[in-house]
Amino acid sequence: MIDIKRTFYTWSDTQPVATGKTVTEEGQGLVAVMEAGVEKVKPAEAGVGEVCVGFAMFRQLTFGTAAVVEDHIVPTAAPYVVELGKNNLIAGQIRVSDVVAGTDLAPAAAPPAVAAGEFLADLTAGTVEFNVAEAGKTVRVYYRYNLTVEQSIQQFYQAPTNMPDPNFFSQVGVGKGKGRVFTMYYDQAIDWSVAADIRLAGAPTPGMITDGGVGPVVPNARVVQVPSPTDPFLGIEFLL
Repeated sequence: MIDIKRTFYTWSDTQPVATGKTVTEEGQGLVAVMEAGVEKVKPAEAGVGEVCVGFAMFRQLTFGTAAVVEDHIVPTAAPYVVELGKNNLIAGQIRVSDVVAGTDLAPAAAPPAVAAGEFLADLTAGTVEFNVAEAGKTVRVYYRYNLTVEQSIQQFYQAPTNMPDPNFFSQVGVGKGKGRVFTMYYDQAIDWSVAADIRLAGAPTPGMITDGGVGPVVPNARVVQVPSPTDPFLGIEFLL
């Protein structure tokens, strides 16, 4: 999803969606596909030669996932477990940072044991366990979780009645040119304060904004806002 109050593009097009492809996320990074001499778009798949053409502009009926950033203090006595505000976390989409030291903790190398400088997340329960070495420290947890239907409606409401599905009509709005996008569809495992190679990810999160890898580059992109507990949106500026 995107924050439309802060997102802008110098122009937008309505383009056909490539045959057999589906646009699933507002703000999803799209790449060009040539079919019968006509340019179409699809979510990035991290394929060789893919070219980023812009970001999907449409409002889903309900959203399926959301990004969260929270600060917690690790208990000073066992068990050294913090309870996150949400559960049903998405694997690979969690990052934990020591706020004071400014360094990241690593996922536990040998669960269920948790060594110093590591964390162990229970994705279902929405808890994070630490070693005694982290007792009393303030940690910042970045994570993505699966929304229930009720959570989706309560937090983000529903689209208006008769809101069109771009996949039904096989076309989607594409924001392009020079612009800024403030989005929740980004890789939560990335330290965005030092991101330098902004690209689009492939499966299982096609078109998600990430840093590095083999997916298509978002041209002339830079981070203009790092997600925080008060504002979980990632802001990037680009020139396509």
